[in-house]
Amino acid sequence: PKSHKAPKSNALLEIPAEFGDVHPAKMDIGPDKRIYFTGGTDYRAYRVDSQGKAEMFAEINGGAGFTLGCQFDANGNYYMVNGKAVYMVSADKLSNKAQSLPIEPEEFFLWPTDATAIPMSIDVDNNTACAYVSDMGKGEIWKIDINTRMGSVWASSADVSGAYDMLFGEPDSTNFLGVPFGVVEVMVDAKSEWLYFSAHERNFFGRIRILPNGDAGELQVLGVVENRAALNGAFLDVIGNKLYGATPFLNFQNGVERDPKATRGGEIWMLDIDDIADDGTGGTPERILSDLNFGTLTDVITGHNFGDPSDLYLLDGSFDTLEWPTGIIPDPNAAYHGAVRVLKAGGSKKGSKNGKIKKN
Repeated sequence: PKSHKAPKSNALLEIPAEFGDVHPAKMDIGPDKRIYFTGGTDYRAYRVDSQGKAEMFAEINGGAGFTLGCQFDANGNYYMVNGKAVYMVSADKLSNKAQSLPIEPEEFFLWPTDATAIPMSIDVDNNTACAYVSDMGKGEIWKIDINTRMGSVWASSADVSGAYDMLFGEPDSTNFLGVPFGVVEVMVDAKSEWLYFSAHERNFFGRIRILPNGDAGELQVLGVVENRAALNGAFLDVIGNKLYGATPFLNFQNGVERDPKATRGGEIWMLDIDDIADDGTGGTPERILSDLNFGTLTDVITGHNFGDPSDLYLLDGSFDTLEWPTGIIPDPNAAYHGAVRVLKAGGSKKGSKNGKIKKN
């Protein structure tokens, strides 16, 4: 990386130089009250405590593609997703103080040949012992039984009925990767009645009804955000009943090929679930942060079980300084700024429904 300096006022952790060119992608809070996050472009996972002390604790050997989604289940097992498989680090290894690091995760569920494009995020529904994994490239959601380790596509934009077309990205996308970016984060609610999701290039929060037999039901578009703000990582706060989304770029679908070109986002959006009726109407996304000093935000989580519950913790992936597989560097003049950041009292903020930007 060119530099590991970034504004310190909002950083819990600025990625140290010894970690290399890390581009933080997804995170979860562990039972040991540390933030666990994937490195994005590497095959590694990291963890940081509330004092900013961090370490690389897991490394996949022989993976494929970006290592993105991660999630703990109720038993304390940690899952990671990349283009080859869903991986798991057992709770036993994570809690063993004598365990040597880095831990090599076990292959939990191998993707069938050519079955996926960009496996992105994972959410474990502890009520049903099922994991849901999004494929951002194909616009699909997989469902995996974590007991039998069997899985299949649950909802797909390729469905001939057209019911899930909105899971796919912009068909004419010219983004940095050259593949439309569709459904990103998947999150099951506390009652296992809905699977909420963020849509990257189509810029909306949505949800799919989970039918009593476990199948996918209707898809609802809950609210579109403004100014073509890409919605990447998201978090369903089941305590506050709010949905948060992180914006790494504006106009991501244009890349550098069309105007307006993609630019750093630095935004957080919030949707109040209590405002939404059963038919999906009534919700309005509110922007609670717009500050370029927060970087290219790839994920968001509340401080419950980590720090102050009213704070929001954010991953800055520094994806504008990354040389993408296509050779494109979105902002070749920017210094590397990967970090774990904190938005103080962000979980108690209200944005503006008329789109007025709140600076922080």
